[in-house]
Amino acid sequence: MDALELTHSDCLRLVCAHGHSHTAMVAVDGETPVPLACFVQDGGDVLVPTGIDPTLTRAATGRPVTISFAGEHSSWTVTGVGLARPLDHHDRPAFQHVLALRYAFDNGIHVRIARLSGQRVALLPIPEQRDSSPAPAGRQRRASPDASSSTTR
Repeated sequence: MDALELTHSDCLRLVCAHGHSHTAMVAVDGETPVPLACFVQDGGDVLVPTGIDPTLTRAATGRPVTISFAGEHSSWTVTGVGLARPLDHHDRPAFQHVLALRYAFDNGIHVRIARLSGQRVALLPIPEQRDSSPAPAGRQRRASPDASSSTTR
């Protein structure tokens, strides 16, 4: 399988292809990554809202954060690294269902991504699925009924 390196623009296009909301693996300062909901802005910055929980905000502010996205039904990965700052009211995205997420952006981090990088793996075509019929049997050599008696005559 060949891996194709992706540019920042390619990565941003892939991540935003199916909307701006995603679940990504987020790691603060090299710690173990955890899956978190996030919102990718048009320029590539990532908002990670945590609602009423300020834990991530305290742990990540001023630190490097790595965010990794993966295609659910395709073979690409995109990673961005940037510094985190606390979300503020100007960061709240303007989308129609913002009232459903009224308190989601009260806490969380805004990660200013320096650059997105990624790769897409070229997959080999998957062979056609076999049906439920038995595989054709190959030619088998059968012993003749008097093969054992033909040696002693």
